[in-house]
Amino acid sequence: MANVVIRGDDWAEQLQQWLAPASAGTVAWVEQHTALTKSDRYCRVGMLQVKQQPCFLKLYLAKSRWQQLGFRLGVCRAIRAFDAARELRRGGLQVPAPRACLRVPEGVLLLTEGIANSRDLRALWLEQPAAEYAGQLMQCAGQALAALHRAGFAHGDCKWSNLLWNGEVCYLVDLEAVRKVGYTEGAALPTRKRQLRDLARFTVDAEELGAGQPQYDVFLESYCAVTHCDRRRVAAGIAPAVSAIRRRHYKKYGTTHRSLC
Repeated sequence: MANVVIRGDDWAEQLQQWLAPASAGTVAWVEQHTALTKSDRYCRVGMLQVKQQPCFLKLYLAKSRWQQLGFRLGVCRAIRAFDAARELRRGGLQVPAPRACLRVPEGVLLLTEGIANSRDLRALWLEQPAAEYAGQLMQCAGQALAALHRAGFAHGDCKWSNLLWNGEVCYLVDLEAVRKVGYTEGAALPTRKRQLRDLARFTVDAEELGAGQPQYDVFLESYCAVTHCDRRRVAAGIAPAVSAIRRRHYKKYGTTHRSLC
């Protein structure tokens, strides 16, 4: 089965040309031609240079025959991520630019801009950053999530590994679950459940990574400064979702952590 361009123009053509001689298959090509950052049963993820620019390439592999059919019909997470990135960038939000989306025999490839000199917030935090730097990270994370919510979107998987920091800007990545949910200007707290769950997911990660209360307060205050929400009402509003995620993680990992809200 030939590769099919789903999204993209000259970026897709470049990728097509590189893949054409890949007689061993797309999985092998990704493993051989990218610097792999993730490899499991259902995906391969790596970095590579395309048109002399850093790019991020993700190969989505079908988990079932139904998902394989969805790939053929143009229904999959890769396409949702591409379309979400395009819409968010049109709104001036900081997300990597979508480059191309191709259907290949094994699944679907998504090519996006690679953010040079960036690392995810979780990895940076595990290195125990100095207080001033930690505060900067939390402030920028709060502002990035607030900008997304004010634009009327929810991320859907707002864990710390899905925020990239390049020393100047905090980028939101992994946009497969992004949804347009609306936004009410002047509300005391986010009125959309998906947006509250974004804050809850970030909060639970903060607890599990050992963030201190003053550090978490910087995040929440930065978020509220942009959204004009009431900090106490936001903390109360996200509490049910935070409790639900804590219970799920306790069932899965068997650990508890100091509460931040």
